[in-house]
Amino acid sequence: MKRLGMIYRWILISVILQTTILAYINFVYLPNRGQFRTTMYETEVPSVKNRSFSLPKGAENVRVSFDGLFASYRLGDKLEIADLDRRKVIKRLEAGEGEFSYHRWLPDREMLIYSIKEPDGKSGRVRISTYDIVPELDRSYPDIKNLPEGSEVVGIELSPLTNIVYPKIKTSSTRARIYRFDIMDDLKLIFKTDLTTIIKETMYTDHLIYQPEGKKISIRNGKTGKTTYVPVKEALLLLAVDDNDFIYAGAGDKSGRITEIYYGKAGQKANEWQPLKPERPAAMEDIYITAAGAVYTADKTDNRVKCLKSSNGGAGGEIEFEGRLLTVLDNYVVSIDGSRLIMKVIKK
Repeated sequence: MKRLGMIYRWILISVILQTTILAYINFVYLPNRGQFRTTMYETEVPSVKNRSFSLPKGAENVRVSFDGLFASYRLGDKLEIADLDRRKVIKRLEAGEGEFSYHRWLPDREMLIYSIKEPDGKSGRVRISTYDIVPELDRSYPDIKNLPEGSEVVGIELSPLTNIVYPKIKTSSTRARIYRFDIMDDLKLIFKTDLTTIIKETMYTDHLIYQPEGKKISIRNGKTGKTTYVPVKEALLLLAVDDNDFIYAGAGDKSGRITEIYYGKAGQKANEWQPLKPERPAAMEDIYITAAGAVYTADKTDNRVKCLKSSNGGAGGEIEFEGRLLTVLDNYVVSIDGSRLIMKVIKK
């Protein structure tokens, strides 16, 4: 019993000492170590309004951010980023000894992702980097090495929600490789394919949607590697994937023009996919599907785009545009007229 009592006493002493030390740290030591101040910033959400920007002579591969506030383009050996409200260039990216081969904006934020290839005559290597507008932050993925000389990135599919990136790298005049960066930036070769293969990626789930020319539309689970196919037999042409993971595929006539559009999600059965019919057959390049899932067809001879399905599922009207149609965003029809980049608001 004496031994048991001694154990209890030591336990009690230990608890008292620990409590005393923790109380001293909490109430005496830490409060006297200094003060800190927090600051809360309020920012205004930019309004949706018509915008225009004068592109410099020689500007190529013009791209516009999802919210219509920024544009990027190649100018000689540089990649420039312009603020469309302030109508000025805010960043010039340089490729060093390499060459810019591809750039695009992320689908839901003001971040540009771009690629640089090694100059001809050197070993095949490409680098993929991002530039974030608000913090003015550059970041690079690990270089993709051991490629054939002259290899270059010709497409990048990505999901900011899963942090999965699928680069498509041209390795010859007819061949390409599809790689995958995971959330830890680990790189893996997914497969080698024909250069004409179309790739898309879902936003919420890691699914790579791809279609080699003349073959079925495949849905590859990035976690398991299992591949399934779009269940609608008539849907033979991959068009897009929106931000809600809906896959859009078209049925074509003998000339390759789209006569009907089907949309559904990976794992859904054929009868769960929804049909959408254009007024008249349309070329693939005349169909525009926005991140929110609105579907438009363009009449480029009459300078009009027609909304087949709005983002809330209903039908919309027609919108006129000036010059050459560049793309259709959720809030804007984007075109280039001469040297002017024009953002025209879509009234909803």
